[in-house]
Amino acid sequence: MDEAEQVQDGNGVTILDLFNAVRKHVITAVVTLVIVMVAICAYTFTRTPQYTAISELLATYRSSAAASGASSNAGELSSGANYINSQIQTYPQLVKTESVLQPVIDDLGLDTTVKELAASVTASNPDGTMLVDISVNNPDPKQASSIANSVAENLRKQVTSTIYSDEGDKIISPVNLTVVQQAYAPASPSSPNVKLNLAAGLAVGVILGIVVAFIKDLLDTRVRRDSDVTAVIDAPVLGSLSRNEAYAGTSPVIISRPASREAEEIRRLRTNVMFVLPDEPLSNVIVVTSTGPSEGKTTLSVNLATAFAENGSKVLLIDADVRNPSVSKALGIEGAVGLTHLITNRVSSHDAIQRYWKPNFHVLPAGKQTMNPSILLNSRAMKALVEQVSGAYDYVIIDTAPMQVANDAAVFAKEGPELLLVAGLGVTEKKLLRQTGRELSTLSIDPVGVAMNYGETEKPQKGGYYYYGDESDDNGRKRQIQHKKSEKTKKD
Repeated sequence: MDEAEQVQDGNGVTILDLFNAVRKHVITAVVTLVIVMVAICAYTFTRTPQYTAISELLATYRSSAAASGASSNAGELSSGANYINSQIQTYPQLVKTESVLQPVIDDLGLDTTVKELAASVTASNPDGTMLVDISVNNPDPKQASSIANSVAENLRKQVTSTIYSDEGDKIISPVNLTVVQQAYAPASPSSPNVKLNLAAGLAVGVILGIVVAFIKDLLDTRVRRDSDVTAVIDAPVLGSLSRNEAYAGTSPVIISRPASREAEEIRRLRTNVMFVLPDEPLSNVIVVTSTGPSEGKTTLSVNLATAFAENGSKVLLIDADVRNPSVSKALGIEGAVGLTHLITNRVSSHDAIQRYWKPNFHVLPAGKQTMNPSILLNSRAMKALVEQVSGAYDYVIIDTAPMQVANDAAVFAKEGPELLLVAGLGVTEKKLLRQTGRELSTLSIDPVGVAMNYGETEKPQKGGYYYYGDESDDNGRKRQIQHKKSEKTKKD
């Protein structure tokens, strides 16, 4: 199993897979991004702006020796530093207590509770310092600074106030807090951070859009683009047929609408097939198949054979899908007698093969099923017939059963003919396509190319070099070509 198959089976994801997923589901990715950005904008611009004011205090150790006027020794200073380090860690919690915040409420006349005020107050001790930072968030910048300064002052009083013992002795607190930075009214809000939120929303939206697109791609079981096929089948896409009712008629589009866009699609496919066919025995025999039914292989076979005949080549179209014959219906011809009768020698080639449209275009219908199709198509008589017609015709197109129905196409291709795989956009199942790819790889069969079916019709461009005529009758009208003319030419 190659790398592409591993990715498809979920054993690995590459950047190319993500890129292809986003490209296929770009609308989904963009919608996801827009939803995220709208949500972020709604959250950001509906929030009440909050202003943050910060005051700062410095903690120092007040030794007993210093209090009495004596000098402190190194040991006492070291012990004091350790004491402050242990005490300063409790201040962030002490700030939120009633003993600190209730005086703030009383001093400023705030209409709030201690619990509500505590939610807007934060204290921190920067690592490696003796500093205590008091931060206050409030919708009013002046109120925020007033509260921060009041909290700092009341924390200082709480920590450094004189304490009396039960005996009435005064105990001096060894920690001295000094306000070293007053809080000032901030000029701009601290939250919401519009730039940061929008940048984060954009990043999250892009990532989430890619993820959603990739998940949607994994959940999509059908082929949607050329890359879905080429990631599994190692073959070039030789052409694409649009989804158009013109292909549903009983005449190929080259006959019914020779000047149409659909006819040009078939001609382009014919030319590309001619270029990629190798110069080897039986390489002029093209076996057409698909992964599953309803992918348009018979429509393509009929139209491709017509295109070769239009080019002057001698063509034989064989309906080898004897389980479900479709060629005769697509061409509107009699199909009761055909391949099954010719191989079993019940009729001659003169009676089985019909001429269609032009003298150089011959059709061999499937005929009625008279025996096991696998035995019939694997017989020596069938192989001899393929070798015989390959020498009598310039091109032989064999329409076979889908690979999921039978491996008739692989049997033909194994003997030398070239395999052309048809994939229907929105119809072909990815899982079945991988199975087909593995089966062809096991048999060492390399398809000459892939033809895509049911593509979206491109809108005609008004400024194009030419446009296709709209044909409705069976014979068709002549192709209309309108050359661009510059304004100067028009004036002349």
